[in-house]
Amino acid sequence: MKQAELLRELLQEIDQVPDHQVQEIIAGERGHLVAVQSVRMGIATWAVHHPVPIQNVPLIQARGSARVLARSILSEDPMEATIGLASLNSMLPSPPAHQLQSIKAQELIVRCGRGKKVAVIGHFPFIEELADEFSDLWILEKSPRPGDIKAEEAPHILPLADLVAISATTLANGTLAEILSCCSTTAKKVMLGPSTPFVPSLFRCGIHVLAGSVVEDRELVKQGILAGLPFKRLKGARHLIWKV
Repeated sequence: MKQAELLRELLQEIDQVPDHQVQEIIAGERGHLVAVQSVRMGIATWAVHHPVPIQNVPLIQARGSARVLARSILSEDPMEATIGLASLNSMLPSPPAHQLQSIKAQELIVRCGRGKKVAVIGHFPFIEELADEFSDLWILEKSPRPGDIKAEEAPHILPLADLVAISATTLANGTLAEILSCCSTTAKKVMLGPSTPFVPSLFRCGIHVLAGSVVEDRELVKQGILAGLPFKRLKGARHLIWKV
């Protein structure tokens, strides 16, 4: 499946729910996150590798249809696509409560990957602390830090992994479809991060578990985003996983 096809299937998830007006788009002066407020608050991590100056944020004054704004996820501009992803998240209905668990992503990765070969797409702040839990750990990054592997090595690394943890920013930076095509058919695939949309279409394209969040206190989340906090320090959002 190509990236554009995958994203269009995501957008079809909101075709069957009522449209809502975009009430507000929230981003800090140099922040890591953006939020869109429509029927609920949807958040996403900027799909760029540095804090985003507010004056460089496209669509920040956008108003009107949340469904129309969500189509920005198809943009080749990763910042526009991130706002589209946040708008999509602001419209999605909650999954069935009995299928949700209140677990942080790092706990999930340890449960699923202990003693196995684990590849992580994106440098999450907690992942290096867990390295001893796995037989092998590879961290693939577009902007690699010491110890990381360049993202271009994915075709050589991903076929070896028993568990692949994929940052949801791959939805906005155009790389998810290629990543999935490199994974072993037997590998367990987890999407994680605040951008993660709780949508059945991601299960259909081969992801087994969605590890994301829902906003429980809009004001706390808004203040944290305006202060430029990363997600790990954000208050007012609850970590959840969804698997079927």
